[in-house]
Amino acid sequence: MLVPITHCGLMQTFRICIWRCYKIIMIMNNNKNQDQDHQMITASMISGLALFRRTNLQLICLVTLTASVLFNFSNAFAAGQLMVTPTRIVFEGNDRTKQVNLVNNGSETGRFRISFVRRNMTADGDFEDVPENEAGMYSDEIVRFSPRQVTLPPGQAQTVRLMLRKKRNTQDGEYRSHMLFQTLPDPATSDINKLSNKNAESLSVELIPIIGITIPVIVRQGNVSSTVSLSNFELKQANTVKADKTLSLKINRQGNGSAYGDIRVYFTPAEGGETVALGLINGVAVYTPLASRSVDIRLQIPAGLNLSKGELHITYLEPGKDETTGLLAESRLAIP
Repeated sequence: MLVPITHCGLMQTFRICIWRCYKIIMIMNNNKNQDQDHQMITASMISGLALFRRTNLQLICLVTLTASVLFNFSNAFAAGQLMVTPTRIVFEGNDRTKQVNLVNNGSETGRFRISFVRRNMTADGDFEDVPENEAGMYSDEIVRFSPRQVTLPPGQAQTVRLMLRKKRNTQDGEYRSHMLFQTLPDPATSDINKLSNKNAESLSVELIPIIGITIPVIVRQGNVSSTVSLSNFELKQANTVKADKTLSLKINRQGNGSAYGDIRVYFTPAEGGETVALGLINGVAVYTPLASRSVDIRLQIPAGLNLSKGELHITYLEPGKDETTGLLAESRLAIP
């Protein structure tokens, strides 16, 4: 959208552009704990390209806002018109090649750049960029991929191939980087010289969103393992008009490998009765070297159920498994 503005209104319009980007991030973050890799995935970067034009004056300003954007898809991430599957890549054992499938589910041709980025998980489950030259175990040093840029017409698919190239001196442990899939603006739209401006004395601004998502690429070399426990439970009123509650907890990780699983919450009345499922979050990760992270689980309490005088049962399970075959950690809390 091209909006004519006066010179004196430049800063106000610029603030509006930034505010609109901020609102997009806030809306996406409402689903924060219902992620994949953040579930958490991470998703992850929103940028706005603001183009200004005035007589004898051309100013290009890049506005970049970063947030952990979570999309609640079981096996795929979608950002803008791009769908990515799977949502995480793990090399282990004799694995040497993997692939990521991209699909343009939009109505226009899309251009996408693919790259590796290094990110650390924070204690609240968000991600932050790793400072340049910071030492660590990163999979981008031993994983190669192709292609690095794709152009997809509507409905078309593309496979990105990943190849593991271990070095002779590769140490045992878990290596992780994140593969970034970033939309590229249409050259015809983003070229400032092609922006129309009928009023030569006015200033124009166009905000072009650039959306990106990331998925983790993990390499496990040698003996890699982890143990998990749950702690720091707190039951509090959810920030909604409904009578729902939020259960806050910490996932504690030990070992040289990351943890990844599904959280389920059940309630059993003290006086007997049927056990009720109250909450579920799929794909909650705790990545190395982080020792613990916090999680908030929205509990969906059925009408008429009194959440008192009973027991909460919280489980952390391997994805797709049950308590018998894939239990990572569990806790039982008595509610007076």
